[in-house]
Amino acid sequence: MKGKRYSTEEKVRILREVDAGKSVVDICREKNISDVTYHRWRRQFGHMDLGEARRLKELERENTELKKMLADAMLAKKVLEYALKKDCEPGAQKQVVAAAVRAGVCSGRAGCRFLGLSRCAYWYRAGEPTSRQQQLVQRLHALSEEHPRYGHRRILVELKTEGWRIGLRQVRRLRRQEGLRVPPTRRSIPRRGHSTGLPTKATRKSHVWTWDFIADATVRGGALRMLTVLDEYTRECHVLRADRALRSGDVIRLVQAAITQHGAPEFIRSDNGSEFIAKALQHWLADHKIKTLYIEPGSPWQNGFVESFHGRFRDECLNREQLWTLTEARVVIEDFRIKYNQKRPHSKLGYQSPACFAANQSPSLAPVRPAEPGLPSARDGQPMSVVATSTNHPDRT
Repeated sequence: MKGKRYSTEEKVRILREVDAGKSVVDICREKNISDVTYHRWRRQFGHMDLGEARRLKELERENTELKKMLADAMLAKKVLEYALKKDCEPGAQKQVVAAAVRAGVCSGRAGCRFLGLSRCAYWYRAGEPTSRQQQLVQRLHALSEEHPRYGHRRILVELKTEGWRIGLRQVRRLRRQEGLRVPPTRRSIPRRGHSTGLPTKATRKSHVWTWDFIADATVRGGALRMLTVLDEYTRECHVLRADRALRSGDVIRLVQAAITQHGAPEFIRSDNGSEFIAKALQHWLADHKIKTLYIEPGSPWQNGFVESFHGRFRDECLNREQLWTLTEARVVIEDFRIKYNQKRPHSKLGYQSPACFAANQSPSLAPVRPAEPGLPSARDGQPMSVVATSTNHPDRT
């Protein structure tokens, strides 16, 4: 949890409720926080009252505004230093000085002194265009309409053919002023992974795995990126690893460890993230004879099993814990993974834990899922039919 779910005043109110006689267990359950988070709040804000909390909030807001003002001033200084070092034309120097004057950074005299620009050149204003210049601009518009895909070099050739005495830089400058730039035609197409298997539903253990990333942050501001690898049939979480950044090489290493422990799946489902469509990962999957199933872009519901797991993970772990360091995050997250696999009852597995359900399955057969409590079970030795849930309608864990 990033620490922004509750404000400072709300944290102090929660601590005062405990001081008034409410038990810590009840307040933690009511506010959906862990006891570790509560005691951290107690150590951090236990000596404050509501007035001090409000004052602290005001000081934090003022500090944020001062930092923003300082950042703006430093940015303006860097812009001037960059413009001073850059050997730009007088026209560009005039624009830099004018922008600095409008922003209130310095006066026009000081800006010209900083950039080494003549004050006469800065205050000079061009006169009205001559008749020849007007005719040239009209001819540029006519040629651009006649040849909309011609750039300034081809337009220059046409003008010289007609007898105009003009240079390349002048044509380029006039076309820029008149907005006659040739629009680009190439569009960037997002990369998509190539599926090597047909869309399929898991019917047995190690049939289809699914993987995805979930992001969070530590209280101190560091990013947390977590890789999740899930068996779609048994709902076992084989990998739940947190790090500051995870690339294709890290994904290969973590999945290889899971395959060593649980065996390789036949299919693996994912989105079109850069880590999942990298060439190194594609070669590695081909070497292990694992077929890929990629969902459509912008369609997370097609990877519903891992999205459902992420919902439970965020609600039962990330939202409850204040994670200060990467090491602490790894310990807390790994404890949740073990508890999820070994102890947490799963509604779609007859309220068994994923590990208990997986222990009773044969990897080569498609066993019948146990009935949920309160539902009719199989009678007369005839097993009930199992309806596999489509990825377009993920079941809730």
